[in-house]
Amino acid sequence: MNRFVVRVCYLFFLPLSLAQAQINTDSIALSTSSSTGRIHYKQLVEKLRQSDSTLQRNDFLTLYYGSVGQPSYKLELIDSIEQNIKEHNLLQEFIQAYELGDTLLAFHPVSITAYFERSFACYALKRTDEESINNQKYVLFVKCVLSSGNGFEETPFVVVSYNDAIEVLKYLHIKYKTIEEADNNRIVALLNKKRQGSDKVYFRLPVPRP
Repeated sequence: MNRFVVRVCYLFFLPLSLAQAQINTDSIALSTSSSTGRIHYKQLVEKLRQSDSTLQRNDFLTLYYGSVGQPSYKLELIDSIEQNIKEHNLLQEFIQAYELGDTLLAFHPVSITAYFERSFACYALKRTDEESINNQKYVLFVKCVLSSGNGFEETPFVVVSYNDAIEVLKYLHIKYKTIEEADNNRIVALLNKKRQGSDKVYFRLPVPRP
């Protein structure tokens, strides 16, 4: 199983400029909102849970951005559960963090935050194999976000939850002073030092916050 995840991860070592030219997050979300699209989405989710080696790069993009087109996509609930998972790990309540991650991934199987926090909990609980699998899935979905833009105001990274934006900043080792909502579907991080000439990194949510 670990060999599969490593092999699939290789698919994401594509030039980001090429990936950005090919991805349209809004059309992906729309494609999974129909009854036929939702059936296809459920099939992809089942493959993800089984670590199916036939999953391709576009499948992971469909999984991540297609989650927005599902009836189970409830942004405030997702954000709240992700925050609770983080808090359990901070309190060293690793079993609770792990189990709450399971609860979230059962209906939102693309949470970058949940995969990162479950990986951390598994490390603390000495569940080495599960730690590796969760970490690899975390990296795969981060790379989906990195394929969506470059973080500038005109071409923001697209995330499906507020907490995923924070995880992407951590993955890129970008230190920031504050991160806040710029409006009802944009998030902006004010950086400690400039990145590529800008002191801000922008994110966009595919749908406005309620």
